[in-house]
Amino acid sequence: MANPDPAEQSSLIAQFIAIVGTATSRRAHQFLAANDWNLEAAISNYYATYDDQSFDIPDDPDDSDYVDEEDPDSSHQTQSQPPHPTYGAGRRLGEGPSESEPTPAAASSASSSSQPKNNPSSQKKFATLGDFSSSGANGDDSDDDEKQDLFAGGEKSGLAVQNPDDLRKRILEKAQKRGPPPKEAAPKKSFFTGSARTLGGDDAPSREIPAAHQPRGRAERVERVLHFWQDGFSIDDGDLYRFDDPRNAEILNSIRQGRAPLNIMNVQPGQEVDVEIKQHEEKYVKPKKKYRPFEGSGQRLGSPTPGVPSMPGSFTSETTAPASAASSAAPPTTEVDESKPIVTLRISLGSGTRLTTRFNTTQTIGDVYDFVQRAEPGGREFVLQTTFPTTDLKDKSQVLGEMAEFKRGGAVVQRYL
Repeated sequence: MANPDPAEQSSLIAQFIAIVGTATSRRAHQFLAANDWNLEAAISNYYATYDDQSFDIPDDPDDSDYVDEEDPDSSHQTQSQPPHPTYGAGRRLGEGPSESEPTPAAASSASSSSQPKNNPSSQKKFATLGDFSSSGANGDDSDDDEKQDLFAGGEKSGLAVQNPDDLRKRILEKAQKRGPPPKEAAPKKSFFTGSARTLGGDDAPSREIPAAHQPRGRAERVERVLHFWQDGFSIDDGDLYRFDDPRNAEILNSIRQGRAPLNIMNVQPGQEVDVEIKQHEEKYVKPKKKYRPFEGSGQRLGSPTPGVPSMPGSFTSETTAPASAASSAAPPTTEVDESKPIVTLRISLGSGTRLTTRFNTTQTIGDVYDFVQRAEPGGREFVLQTTFPTTDLKDKSQVLGEMAEFKRGGAVVQRYL
């Protein structure tokens, strides 16, 4: 947007300070002017440059010279306020100067004799190319204390990109300050749920009590381990995320701000995560996969196990047909004479399949064996049994109509030998 009038500029500056909370009028003016007086873009760039959760924002030494155009009392307040303390005091916002802090005049006179004149330039939040060129005369001791930030952007806007090493240090410092989280008591589970029914009497009928509304429980807190290696980082026993990949720097920045990437941490939206940090001095080594029981496919009880030989002790390579193949095929049928008496048999196969078929009373147990062999091919030896009492049907010449168990129908069970 075009440059607004002074009244609108003052309104935008006031909104910026009210939202951010830690910015001064001069810093708000700088960010708004750099983003063409777009309030949302200025706040986004401000949070990308400063994070008040990880480090304190020092006062701008040039704020004392800034006077709001619409606030005539600001010049009087600026002159009546005491001078800002030096950056080396390490104070937080809202704290007064300590007794041990020297005055600006004393600090400048002391630093002029022991430190180079270009030292204050390294403490500014906005640096020019001249500051970078002059900072080369500083000693190697100051390189470790300075934040190694990279800057990207155009002439009127810029973005500070933090390198992974700096993010790693800040994550470790934040974890050391916070310490381990307190253990929460496990929520109590209710074992009696659902609707209920009261016992009725002569004067009060029985009535049903509907189930109480169960609130949707939130996902349980989980634990993840963040490993720092020489060449990257990893989560638990997962793959390596290299430091030289800019996308991985965004992941570290999210973790530093207390946000867990869903696809990296393998969590649900809104689920709490406890992150344990472990440092390694060597390069990434893929850990061995942990053994987890009850993985893979299984077999239902009563079904033939694939790969089991037909005869005990033999080691043939032939395998039985899977139960799914047998069940997917159409069940066999029997030829029944409708003019003769008919009985219905319920047959339970060894694979768990249940079939219902009809036989004439003149047919024999051998016809039932033939039907089961066509319904369950595979060559395994079996025997047919009655249900209760359990009796093996070994005589295949018995007529169904002459047997007490099957005069009016019955049930037959296939048992593998």
